[in-house]
Amino acid sequence: MVRGLVRTILLFVMLVLLTGCTGRASDAEPQLAGALTVRTPAILPAGKPLTVVAERLDAPDGLEALLLAQGSYGPVLYRARFQGGRAEFHLPGEDTRVAGLVALTARAGAAEGHADLTITPGEVVAPLTALVGPRTIIADGAHWGTAAVIPFDSHGNPVAAGTPVEFYLVRPNARTETISTTVQHLVGWERVWSATVAGRTTVIVRVGQAHGHEASLTETPGWPVRFALSAPPRGLPADGRQLVALRTSPIVDRYGNQMLDGTLVTFVVEAPDSTLRLIPAYTINGVAEAYLQSPATPGRLTAYATLYGVKSLPLRLDFKPGLAVGTIAVRASVDQKTGIVTLEAGPLLGNLGQLVPEGTEVRFTLAGPEGWTQTFTAATEDGWARLELWLADLVPGSYQVEVTVGANVGETQFTAP
Repeated sequence: MVRGLVRTILLFVMLVLLTGCTGRASDAEPQLAGALTVRTPAILPAGKPLTVVAERLDAPDGLEALLLAQGSYGPVLYRARFQGGRAEFHLPGEDTRVAGLVALTARAGAAEGHADLTITPGEVVAPLTALVGPRTIIADGAHWGTAAVIPFDSHGNPVAAGTPVEFYLVRPNARTETISTTVQHLVGWERVWSATVAGRTTVIVRVGQAHGHEASLTETPGWPVRFALSAPPRGLPADGRQLVALRTSPIVDRYGNQMLDGTLVTFVVEAPDSTLRLIPAYTINGVAEAYLQSPATPGRLTAYATLYGVKSLPLRLDFKPGLAVGTIAVRASVDQKTGIVTLEAGPLLGNLGQLVPEGTEVRFTLAGPEGWTQTFTAATEDGWARLELWLADLVPGSYQVEVTVGANVGETQFTAP
């Protein structure tokens, strides 16, 4: 039905063209009626020249004939004259480059003939463009991407359905695979299933003798499995100053693939009072590292790391008394001539017998007459902390002095006259 409608439209166009191009035939000019025989190959490779013949044995020599070729890009009109009952129309290769169905209608006088011609695509030409997406999939053997190609011939025609297509894959572990398919509905495509080794998969396409540039597909690690944490040796000093390195073991998925560099890992440190400290870090070569400032109070902290909802094994951190260890010696002296009370604490030593770090904060708490209390701070210098008070600022009476450094305490007393 559709073909009959097309031919009716073409006939109308032919009549218009005949009327406009040749005018009314004279009474002396011989006329034809009925059918013409149109001879053409049923199939023609794109870009090949073609000769279409209209035959009518009783057609007079010199009678003009028209051929209307209706293809994908619209109608094209050709002219020829009968000679020996034949009119030959020569279609150049430039006019047959577009693949598809071409409806041919020949007309001479009132006579008309029809034929169909199918122009087929030529050989596939390079370069081919392989399309891969999504560009990233999980390397767990259960996810897949798609590799596709639209091959064309030298005239820009998509190749015929059923044309074989081969995709060559080079996996991250250097293993090679070949996936074969065919062109359907202009496209050759196939699923590319992930393997279990993370990395870059190279995709290369070939159609016949035509090749293309490589494309790539990134296979990423899957969900991490449980991992462990480590820290320096136990018995860390609770000095409120030192940084403790928390480090994960290599974080991998169930196939042993390390997490990508830059994967966010959150370290969670829980104090005895259930307060939490969160420390973000990022993986490098599958390992994340963060630094925890040691507490000023001895005790046990619990740390773990988490990413994607997966927690590490917990790690217990025991902090023993730090900064000043042992007995803190405190000395008080009152100088009535200068009006100054001098409080000294030291030498303040660490757990290895070393002087505490310069600038360590030392708290002096004074309790005086009638419930008077006040706290002062001083910084250490060469292991000693020194505080001077004006007698004029103190109420006469006895004072109790408590010195606190980290978790250690020292005491002394003095009397203000």
